[in-house]
Amino acid sequence: MRLGAALRALGAELRAHPRVGALALALLVGMAYFVGPPAWNQNSRLALTRALVEQRGLAIDDWHVTTGDKSWRAGHFYSDKAPGVSLLATLPYAGFYLQRQLTGGELPEVRVEPLDPATAAANLTPDPDQRQPGDALVYNRAHLVALWLCRMVVVSLPSLLAVGLFYLVMRREFVGLEDERSRRLATGASLIWVLATPAFGYACGFYGHQLTAALLFAAFALVVLVPSSRGLALLVGSLLGWAVLAEYTAAGPVLALVLWASWRRGLRFAAAVTLGGLPWAAVLAGYHTLAFGGPLATGYDFVYRPEFAEGMAVNYGLGAPDLAVVLQLCFGSYRGLFYLAPVLLLAVWGLGLRLAGTALEPATTPVTGSAATSAERGEAGLRRGDWLLVAAMVVYYLLLNSGYYMWDGGASLGPRHMVPALPFLALAIGPALCRLPVASLVLACLSSVQIVLITAAGPEAPGHGNPLWSYALPRLFAEAPPGTATNLGRLLGLPGPLSLLPLALVWWLLLVPGRQQAKG
Repeated sequence: MRLGAALRALGAELRAHPRVGALALALLVGMAYFVGPPAWNQNSRLALTRALVEQRGLAIDDWHVTTGDKSWRAGHFYSDKAPGVSLLATLPYAGFYLQRQLTGGELPEVRVEPLDPATAAANLTPDPDQRQPGDALVYNRAHLVALWLCRMVVVSLPSLLAVGLFYLVMRREFVGLEDERSRRLATGASLIWVLATPAFGYACGFYGHQLTAALLFAAFALVVLVPSSRGLALLVGSLLGWAVLAEYTAAGPVLALVLWASWRRGLRFAAAVTLGGLPWAAVLAGYHTLAFGGPLATGYDFVYRPEFAEGMAVNYGLGAPDLAVVLQLCFGSYRGLFYLAPVLLLAVWGLGLRLAGTALEPATTPVTGSAATSAERGEAGLRRGDWLLVAAMVVYYLLLNSGYYMWDGGASLGPRHMVPALPFLALAIGPALCRLPVASLVLACLSSVQIVLITAAGPEAPGHGNPLWSYALPRLFAEAPPGTATNLGRLLGLPGPLSLLPLALVWWLLLVPGRQQAKG
């Protein structure tokens, strides 16, 4: 089957879901509702995007004051991040920039708010690069809009597409169940990944982690769902190439996926996948050469801030996995994944069952409807080799994160370096949804509430304290300082928890009537 026809067939299968439009719109509105506040990680990526669009260069000298995540080489500042997110963002930012040039609108800017009121009163406000300790940077509305627009196009929309592929893979996983039940469980599993884990917070921010998750999972899903063809292999290779462009640490999972693809589809397919990734490897090497002097040199070789340079000096900050850190990443109240998203404990249990070859539920449910048709086509659930890859993805990111010198991710929502593993772990939620539906629902709701609360405050939870009780809730009830509104309700002037009311209303209107109609 040709690639285009196969992709259209997947689209038709998605559209067959009676509520696909409402669900997709609800997720899109949820992602659009939150405005990631300016922060170093996001500003560093936006600065490179602006350099590419506005100056057709790579140096971020004009905007380096907005971020500490930067490199210094040959008299210029550069973003120290992998360039993939910034490169993709040139498309939406170019449109934004052109619109501002044609209409005379303001471009993203930052000003200093002095700590000493007398300085402001005397009109002696310093330039951003000459500010004093305690002075605050305040960003204009255009900066917020640019961040939001770039994030929506580069991170949120790919995440939404990946959710659709996740649903289709879960439909294969539930292929032996009655059709309506299979659809309902696959929908629930998809919502758990995107709403009840840190994936949601990072789908609402201009980071590389969630884009990498979407790209890695999309490559995996397409190999599972689409018949072999040269076009498919090249597409999968491109997705994997962009995953490394977005986050350097994706190189390990990319290698694992290529090896897995050779097992799934053969050596020729894997060779074509590799060929599809080569142009993007060349793009990355070219960027490194232009910015840092060599194809293997990265921004982390020239980190500007001394505290970061010291940590990155040996093996880019990567060391042996630390068991104590593993426990903190899993269960700690500071950055623990299962503390923030306890529903994933059921996914770990489900992964163990699937690796052992245990069925989704004790008794076999008769196959009916379109599920029977899928079974007749041989589209059974994931194989044991697939589950071994899933387990490898989860273990890789857990161990990588635990061996990183800044394992807590600085200011972050949970263990952010593990975000690319989350769609793979969420795949294993099937046994829990079948065997423990009440527990799954309760833990999914608890997880979703916690994740949405932190996202409402902003994904940059501080490097201390409990992210829920010391950060999310106090910030939700506090008045937002100028230029730091983190959701559209705040921008509309709604105070505190009321700022989430419009989102709750939209979700209710989109989801509840459709649910009642489906029951009827």
